[in-house]
Amino acid sequence: MSEQNLSNKPPRTMSGGRALAEMLKMHDAAPMFGMGGFQLLPFYDSISDVGLMHTLINDERCGAFAADAFARVSGRPGVCDATLGPGATNLATGLVESLNAGVPMVAITGNTNRDYSWKNMTQESKQLEILGPAVKEVVRVEAIQRLPELVRRAYGVATSGRAGPVLLDVPEDIAHGEYDFPEDDLYADMNAINAPAYRSRPAKDDLARAAGLLAKAKRPVILVGGGAHLSGAQAALTAFAETFNIPVAHTLSGKGSIPCNHALALGLFGRYSRIANDIIESSDCILVIGCKMGEVATKRYTLPPRHIPLIHLEIQAEEIGRCVAADVPLWGDAKAGIEDLSAEMSDSAASQHTARGEYAAEVTTRMTNWRMEVQERLTSNEQPVNMARMCHELNNTLPEDGILVADGGFAAHWTGLLCETKAPGRHYIANRGFASIGYGLPGSMGAQLAAGDRPVVGVTGDGGFNMMIGELETAGRLNCGLTILIVNNAASGYVKALQQAQFGGHFQSSDLREMNYANLANEFGCQGIRVEDPNDLAGAIQTGMAEKGTPTVIDVVVTRDPKKMLPGVDNRTAPIKKGDRIA
Repeated sequence: MSEQNLSNKPPRTMSGGRALAEMLKMHDAAPMFGMGGFQLLPFYDSISDVGLMHTLINDERCGAFAADAFARVSGRPGVCDATLGPGATNLATGLVESLNAGVPMVAITGNTNRDYSWKNMTQESKQLEILGPAVKEVVRVEAIQRLPELVRRAYGVATSGRAGPVLLDVPEDIAHGEYDFPEDDLYADMNAINAPAYRSRPAKDDLARAAGLLAKAKRPVILVGGGAHLSGAQAALTAFAETFNIPVAHTLSGKGSIPCNHALALGLFGRYSRIANDIIESSDCILVIGCKMGEVATKRYTLPPRHIPLIHLEIQAEEIGRCVAADVPLWGDAKAGIEDLSAEMSDSAASQHTARGEYAAEVTTRMTNWRMEVQERLTSNEQPVNMARMCHELNNTLPEDGILVADGGFAAHWTGLLCETKAPGRHYIANRGFASIGYGLPGSMGAQLAAGDRPVVGVTGDGGFNMMIGELETAGRLNCGLTILIVNNAASGYVKALQQAQFGGHFQSSDLREMNYANLANEFGCQGIRVEDPNDLAGAIQTGMAEKGTPTVIDVVVTRDPKKMLPGVDNRTAPIKKGDRIA
């Protein structure tokens, strides 16, 4: 017998629920979000005993969203749970968000007592078949003695390769049953506590080919997606861009991978663009990093031009060449791949940097001109408030270490184009994996729990806030000092804007009731502020960030004119045909 085994404590008897709690504690589990049910009650009974943090939420989808945002800020897998049946199925939207965005999560579901499964048990459904496509893997506990092993499996899958959510399904009889768990089986895989658990590296021959293409390029451009954040590659990417004088454009998910105010930052590319799309059109080599190049990034598959050589660095091999053909595939982790490519190109770094001096200066000139073009909207005093002015005030008030959480719809469209990060890192979070509305409030809650004293400001629409209004009670109960701005246009604004642009203003089922959300927030015991004058925006945001003990809701009354609701070309005079996807 080994010395390690001799030092083990005797086996002890625990319920499956207690063993689950013990294993989560060993994995330094993130603050958990869930709603209890009979199946998982032994787990709930053990949470405080082992020192875990768990919060009751009002809707399981919110729990998944909050766990997702926590994971994006912290790099640790988010954790949520749900009871049998409707609790489990309510997780689906949040899990797909994490799956599509590559965010690590462990979602725990209770399930029926196996002695009575498929005998019309209350709330029983085919929940594993329903949720299976929404996760990287379903881990079903079929034997109580394997529970520690399978918790390790869940964390390992969630954090390895392209991260994502894992469903850990625990039947009632497993949670309530008891077993003498050997002490030497109660341990965590420390590599799986943070993502990425392991880093893969591109092949050396492929790196050499990529380096050769970049070395001879006069106008290369880097297109970066959320994979840079998932890999923690922000500093490596910024250094690479600076060393070789290569401009960087980003997707909504990639915002902050290089500071938005950096001289080499091109801003958003694809469906909406500052100057990036024009630079891409005129480039002679494209390096894609951690981006799936889907519909939004490629402006519905019209970018980039096919004649431009393209290098694609991506952790998920099947994404390379899926939407845009790659001349050189680099299969591997974004951070490791950038570092290896930089080393491969190091001999020519000085000459490449110098040769692209005029090109880099052109980026600065174009960005300066763009800022001048949009200045009128950024400083607009019109009432109701212009969304561009709201973004401008967010830029002016949110500190360098602050985090902006953007809901789906207008919140992401406007902030993605106009709001700016001031340092490399994940200071901007948008739920672009599934782009559902409703993420703003629970996402801000999860982000704030991960951010500690750093300020978190969320932006959501009135429609998205209506969906999740119950979580204002949750955030208040947590004494969570987040600030949430509600884009109050009394409409399902995205739909209304599209109906205006494409159907001549024939509006159907796109208007909401006029609401005062500040008053509503006050009734929830939170701080409510209503803003109708744009000159009051900065003070309201600062007041919200200063309040650390309770949520602040800022009700921003924005334009009701559907012609002004979208931030891009559709606000101008470009012709739009039915069937065009303009936003």
